Amino acid sequence: MTPGCFTSGKAGCAAVAGRPAAASLLLFLAVLLPLAGCAPRTASREAEREETDPHSGGLTEILSPEMRQLDAEERNLQQELPTLPTIFPEQQTERIGYSGKPLSQRRMAQDSRFIRFDLGSKQTVDRVVLVPADFAIDQDSGAGYGFPVRWRVEIADEASFEDAVVLADHTAEDFPNPGLWPVSVKAPEVSGRYVRLTAMKLFSRGGRSLLALGEMMVLQDGRNLAASLPPEAIRVSDSDEVPRSWSQWNLVDGQSVLGTPSGVIPARTEGFQSDPERSPDVVKWVQVDLGSELPVEEVRLLPARAGAYPLRRGFGFPLRYRVEVSVDPDFKSPVTVSDRMQEDFPNPRENPVVVRVPGTAARYVRLTAARLTERFDDYVLAMAELQVISGGRNVALGAPVSALDSRESGIWSTRFLTDGFTSQRDIAEWPDFLDRLERRRLAEARLAEIPLLRQGVTRDVLRRISWCATLVAGGLILVTLVALRRNQLGRRQELQALRQRIARDVHDEIGSGLGTIALLSQMAGANEAHSTQVRQDFSEIHTLSREITESLRDIVWLIRPETRTMGDLAQRLRETAAAMLAAVPHEFEADPSVSRRELPLEFKRQVLLVFKEALHNLMRHAKATEAQVRVGGDPGKFSLELRDNGRGFDAGRPVSGAGMTGMRQRASTLGGVLVVETSPGMGTRLRLEVPWPKRRSTAKQPF
Repeated sequence: MTPGCFTSGKAGCAAVAGRPAAASLLLFLAVLLPLAGCAPRTASREAEREETDPHSGGLTEILSPEMRQLDAEERNLQQELPTLPTIFPEQQTERIGYSGKPLSQRRMAQDSRFIRFDLGSKQTVDRVVLVPADFAIDQDSGAGYGFPVRWRVEIADEASFEDAVVLADHTAEDFPNPGLWPVSVKAPEVSGRYVRLTAMKLFSRGGRSLLALGEMMVLQDGRNLAASLPPEAIRVSDSDEVPRSWSQWNLVDGQSVLGTPSGVIPARTEGFQSDPERSPDVVKWVQVDLGSELPVEEVRLLPARAGAYPLRRGFGFPLRYRVEVSVDPDFKSPVTVSDRMQEDFPNPRENPVVVRVPGTAARYVRLTAARLTERFDDYVLAMAELQVISGGRNVALGAPVSALDSRESGIWSTRFLTDGFTSQRDIAEWPDFLDRLERRRLAEARLAEIPLLRQGVTRDVLRRISWCATLVAGGLILVTLVALRRNQLGRRQELQALRQRIARDVHDEIGSGLGTIALLSQMAGANEAHSTQVRQDFSEIHTLSREITESLRDIVWLIRPETRTMGDLAQRLRETAAAMLAAVPHEFEADPSVSRRELPLEFKRQVLLVFKEALHNLMRHAKATEAQVRVGGDPGKFSLELRDNGRGFDAGRPVSGAGMTGMRQRASTLGGVLVVETSPGMGTRLRLEVPWPKRRSTAKQPF
């Protein structure tokens, strides 16, 4: 027996037993809610653990293949990064690059800016590289200063660019600022003499806009054809010339944020270093023997960086120097290819210094320093590597080196001048270096994106868990509601059967008893053996029993479950009118359009009582010879109208009796009104208008 049986008796037992689905639902919720709460908390803790340890497992890894893919991708990228080169910091020298004249933002949309190179002859070009400038003047500038927002790159045979081939076009939408990363424009199997960058929308800061670049490279088989172009080969729309810092010449000086193209193999040596001198104005030289006479295209000087002086980038690079080539080792008839003897050369840090050689044949290449760089309290000549380019390759690699004097140690030696290493890393070719830099940029960007993607996947997993729990809970709730509904329908059917039985019992037992009383009282009232007073009493008993019988019929009709609709009510009103207006000719009209509308018991009861009271008044007071009854309504309200041609009355005079007051109260109970239109001698029109009851009220009819 359930606990409710002890306190509620049989009724309590029935109520508890009638709610098995509700009990099941409560039990399910008691179990599900802690479990549903557990999953998000566990996932939250796993997400926090993944933030501190990216390789740790978690609930989302178990439930989400996307999370496992992201973790695998992250591990692969982290393993790949050490194999990719990077941009060493602080490579920017005092020669920042090129800058056009600043424009107001009002002119920004009207003016374009360009940079054009003349390569001297038609050349096959592999790619054009735009190297950003690094210049900080406020918190919104720095790496990527002045880089164009919308731009295109073209190559052409003519300076007019009438036959131009577009290598890259980013004029339709804004190009993201690259920061320190170079932007490569690849041009496979394209040739031309002129290369042009056109900026259609300029970099803008503080109400001003401009075009600026650190370097612009034109590559061919690893060579930068733009390196050390003569001034007449460079043309720009305008230039904001600031000595050394900003100049159009800086576009081709080889000095930028990139430094020397390098790989990832650490260097074990630092290069060549001469013996120290007490004065800077001492001549030092070092030369490379190529082994045979070769056509020389370029000489590249790669500055050193001493481990003992880590902040001295460009360690030992000469202030004044010249580069010569010769066919004999004594340089009796040298050809000078670069002469920097007239003024001090700015420290290039670790940027390569490229010397163009116009196809001169030579076997020996010599660097002669006339003014040395200070080391500590003395002066030296030092260089990490000297490259000689012939036929697109470095023919000085591994070549023998001789010098006026040399510091020979574990990390400094003449042989280290051609070992293929800078003071930090192995030397790479420009195309490979740029491609691998781009790969590193993409890898770092993806690594920065993965945590955000992981958070999104975690949210999706938790959302799916929540949805699954919700669906399971919803399914069980639906099953429970169906069970409750079936239980409710069963109870309603039982209730209807009970109402039917009560109606039948009332009709059969009480009705028959009242009928017997009415018959006996009628017979006794007609018996002349009784006194007049006794016969009057029996007559009143007969009348009262008939009235009670009629009221009982109404009650039986009301509680019968099959009398639910407006059509049933209209039929009952028709029968009532036929009985009460038997002596008065009358018409009864019911609107069939509303006959199927279901009505609650209380509504039917109030309408029936109002109608009977109205008929009672008509028969008692109106003295009418005809009457009309109309029952119907519209979508918003029910209406009942009763007309007669009786004597009427003064509607403005207070009415005695409780009949009219009772009818108005019943109309008000239903939320409607009772309208009476009458005047003496003109008959009476009574109209009841009440809103239709809500449909769901039929499911809550009182017993």
